[in-house]
Amino acid sequence: MGVRPDPWRRGGARPRDDGEDSLAGGADARSGARPALKIQADRFLSDPSPATSASAILIAGDEPYLIDKALAVLLQRVITVPGSEAFDVEVRDAAELGAADYDSLVSTPPLMNDRRIVVLKNVPAVSAEVRNMVKATLAAAPATLCLVGTGGATMRGTLYDEWEKRGARVVCELPRKFDFARWLTGRAKADFGKKLDRDAAGALAEIGAELGPLYAELEKAALYAGEQEQITRADVEAVCSGGRVGTVWEWCDAVGAGDAPRSLALLKELLDAGESAYRLVPLLATHFCRLGVVVGLGSSDPGRIQAALPGRTWPAMARALAAQARRHTPESVTRALDLLAAADLMLKSTGHGEEFVMHRYLLPILDDAA
Repeated sequence: MGVRPDPWRRGGARPRDDGEDSLAGGADARSGARPALKIQADRFLSDPSPATSASAILIAGDEPYLIDKALAVLLQRVITVPGSEAFDVEVRDAAELGAADYDSLVSTPPLMNDRRIVVLKNVPAVSAEVRNMVKATLAAAPATLCLVGTGGATMRGTLYDEWEKRGARVVCELPRKFDFARWLTGRAKADFGKKLDRDAAGALAEIGAELGPLYAELEKAALYAGEQEQITRADVEAVCSGGRVGTVWEWCDAVGAGDAPRSLALLKELLDAGESAYRLVPLLATHFCRLGVVVGLGSSDPGRIQAALPGRTWPAMARALAAQARRHTPESVTRALDLLAAADLMLKSTGHGEEFVMHRYLLPILDDAA
């Protein structure tokens, strides 16, 4: 039995049998080369432990949703000291990173965590000078550094190859034959605790062929379904892009933006299609509650907006709210919520028609945002 260094355990060595295969295969282990690990994203998300101890991890592919999910899971695992992310995690856009900045990032020792974590997003855009510095870092494999890169499926040159050879690569790509409806059904149950019926899953799957946008549409449908245990095709058609009529979300955005012609046209379309004002009013109130948070935040950065908003959000929602917030003040948001409360009371306590009630209280809200 011989003793070989284990590159997956920093700063240590463990006895290994000469016949034991490395993660990349026995031949590389016997030749003394560093073993490499290439793992599919779904396997990594289920069990990231084989890759997280590597000093270099590349998360790359053509599916942005999987890249973001894999990066989030990785950071959860490699941040071993709660609160240390404020001191020991740096996330930078590779295209904007200069040589001096890179050198400072990778040479600074960790303050609280056992390793300093440097994430370079969009690695293929890195400059030639920084690319060479990254290769040197990969070759050195510092024990107190975890260098993480994200990017597309391929990159010119050998940097991807070096990254994979020196550590681990998480492959974020979908197989050619991927069952989007089945995936959506699983996510509905796991993330929202709801059953996605077969027709609803099929309708959602027809909207697109990328996981990120599909998941955003699923979130809308789940939120719209409210306390119901099941998401139906009617829920999908009411709020998701590609539905048969203008969606509730489009209507909320139009009201928030003060677009009176579109707001009133979409309202009529929704009511004619069977939507109920009893559900539209609380949904619009929820929209204005979010809008109030963004107005108070005073930032148009989608990332900050998503972090500040309670509950589940998505980037498109954050961008829309940022644009709408420019038309509002804390006072106009408060007035809108008061008007919607009055509309809810009138709907429940009088015999007035739904369209009449909606127009009566919607017009002042639109005037305030104009």
